[in-house]
Amino acid sequence: MKIVLNIFILALISVFISACSTKRLTIKSLHPSKIEKEKIYTIRVDRFYRDDVNQTISLEDRIENKVIDGKRIFKLQNTDFGTDAIVTGDVLNSSIRYDTYYRTEVDYSRCRYYRYDERNRSRHCMEYVIRQIPCENREYNVTTNINIIKPITNEVLFSKTYDKSSFENVCFDTPFPFYRTTANIFRMNSQIADKISQDIVDDISPHYVYYNINIIEELDDDNKLYTKEHETRFEKAVDLIVNKYLDLAKIELDLLDKELNGQSFEINYNLALIYEASNQLEMANKLYRNAKTLTLDIKYLDLIDYGINRTSINLEEKIKAKSQLP
Repeated sequence: MKIVLNIFILALISVFISACSTKRLTIKSLHPSKIEKEKIYTIRVDRFYRDDVNQTISLEDRIENKVIDGKRIFKLQNTDFGTDAIVTGDVLNSSIRYDTYYRTEVDYSRCRYYRYDERNRSRHCMEYVIRQIPCENREYNVTTNINIIKPITNEVLFSKTYDKSSFENVCFDTPFPFYRTTANIFRMNSQIADKISQDIVDDISPHYVYYNINIIEELDDDNKLYTKEHETRFEKAVDLIVNKYLDLAKIELDLLDKELNGQSFEINYNLALIYEASNQLEMANKLYRNAKTLTLDIKYLDLIDYGINRTSINLEEKIKAKSQLP
């Protein structure tokens, strides 16, 4: 529970920090299934109760095609024999809620009031017809409960209720009162059900969590350690990181780090980011810690501390996830 809370806090910090920078690198980290004490490979999926949105089919498809690093994580079973877990479920709700309103629109093809010009023998529209255009705000909702059961003991290994909604705004060309609603609840709610299936599979299997992490974009102008050449080369390395040329960026940053005797927190930080993106979390954590010893700037210390905490937690999560892989 403590690690889950820490991950949630990290996600909030990530959103906050990401809003402060224009250049970021997306990294991914392998996290374990929420069923920590069991290693599940073979699964049988029972048809969900009240399933009118293809929840069962979409979940089977997601399970069967779940792949981590090129390897399938699960195998679907039709019987209990040799089955590690049984998935049962209930589609508790599949609904749509309408909120109707009217948008006004000037109809320039229809005139309500003319003024006739005697001199020119012509008429001019003084007021056009105002149309009432019917519109709908639609909220589609699906709520699904699942249970993961160990077949030998009937022990419930995992249980959760998933609730997702999507929203749609539609206006109709045909004016009031002759419009007809064309909402396709099955199509929309089946799409929501498929997203729920993705969430279910992420919960019951190792999966990747993605982060958008700030890049330090430039060297400190006030630091006498740096020359203009250092600054230019550093910014070039940043551009390489942004464009995903991480190997080339690492070569440039390693050269700068050597020239500056490892005394640049900006270089240490961006190197740590490259190692983290390459899934070398121990080295990344070490470089973040080095960077922390080289600056007293609160803005950057917050960024560095986030990197230290993130890599520490993600290293623990990676070890757990690796132990769950088939």
